[in-house]
Amino acid sequence: MAAEVEKARHPFRFIFKFLLFAGIVYVVGKVLAEKKNEYYGITESEARVKIETKLGPKMGEAQAAELADQIIPKLMEKGVIVADEPHDIVDSAEAATEDDDSEE
Repeated sequence: MAAEVEKARHPFRFIFKFLLFAGIVYVVGKVLAEKKNEYYGITESEARVKIETKLGPKMGEAQAAELADQIIPKLMEKGVIVADEPHDIVDSAEAATEDDDSEE
């Protein structure tokens, strides 16, 4: 009789396992969506800095820069990040020269 009870399907056990699995899939999907949303709308240089700062300590600065060079164009193709606007580049270059001039 005990063998019959063990072999019988328990609907509540199945429902519990199914809900647990569905919950795990939902949480993983939510985390991945939030990670993806971190990069939407930022510029190319901001994305490069973000990627290099996250990966630099783990794999080295040179490899992180190389990986960023591979990732950035793909993100731009998908429309996740936008290209740097020319005035942003000029403004940052002017700020860098002003800092160099002030140090002298």
